[in-house]
Amino acid sequence: MTEKCKNCNADWKPNEEGACSYCGHRNRIISVAVHDTIHVTGSVDVKLIPKTDFDLNIPYDGKTIIDVSKNVDEKLVSYFRRNPHELKRMNRRLFEELVAELFCGFGYEVELTQQTRDGGIDIIAIRRNEMQVKFLIECKRPDPGGYVSVRAVRELYGVKTSEGATKGIMVTTTYFSSDAKMFLDKHQWELEGKEYKDLSRRLDEYARLKGQT
Repeated sequence: MTEKCKNCNADWKPNEEGACSYCGHRNRIISVAVHDTIHVTGSVDVKLIPKTDFDLNIPYDGKTIIDVSKNVDEKLVSYFRRNPHELKRMNRRLFEELVAELFCGFGYEVELTQQTRDGGIDIIAIRRNEMQVKFLIECKRPDPGGYVSVRAVRELYGVKTSEGATKGIMVTTTYFSSDAKMFLDKHQWELEGKEYKDLSRRLDEYARLKGQT
């Protein structure tokens, strides 16, 4: 059985390489299916189409969800427990990872959202017991002397409502303004604020769970 070469128009017998024996032109497209889909074409172009599946089916504004970073471990949590003042100037992304590790240690399934410049939800925490809960967590590490305004709390409330989550939680290394505290109190069944002193207590609770002294 012969084929007509699309390049030189010669008649040739197909071979394993799929190339014309006269001009070397490849007339066939070879597809190889592995974990990711790879298409190898005659022009030696390679297209990689990744297939991504997430364990938690959580729709959230189209943002990518990534696993909890391994940068935070028990030793690092222990360090900030012994030096809580360092929380106020730590790297902001590391702070998000620290909070994620705390919730993970307390028995939640935790996912970090992709880092963005415009703020938004940083962590999704889920607990699957008889009563399933879904928390949307936002972490705020303002510059020294800064605080969390009522505007930030209102925005979290809006996202929590639109996503149908159980509760929105804002964790900060500083404190909330008086207006922000009033808003949190008004919506205490749907919102929760954790200030610096609350965070310090959480670090102590984590240490006890892990058997740290």
